[in-house]
Amino acid sequence: MSRPRAPPPKIVQQEEPEEDDEFEEDEEFGDGMDMFEALGSLLATEDGETIATTLVSLKDATEKIALNMEMQNKILVKIAAAMNKMVPATPTVVDSA
Repeated sequence: MSRPRAPPPKIVQQEEPEEDDEFEEDEEFGDGMDMFEALGSLLATEDGETIATTLVSLKDATEKIALNMEMQNKILVKIAAAMNKMVPATPTVVDSA
């Protein structure tokens, strides 16, 4: 005896999200600021000075300070040498106990 065949299982198709929702989200963000523009405004001053220009000017200022310190050290060495010549040698006192 043969058994009756079971009906084939129903295939349930998943509904795909409507494309209209995706377009609505894009429209909300479409009018916003460009990402590069936003980042640029965070990393630059109102005068247009960026981190890179600040670092370059910092480097230049540091070099000037180093040159001034070298000059100051040369002057201080000359002053110390001149003062050494002016002060007579003082004898050391030895206690004779």
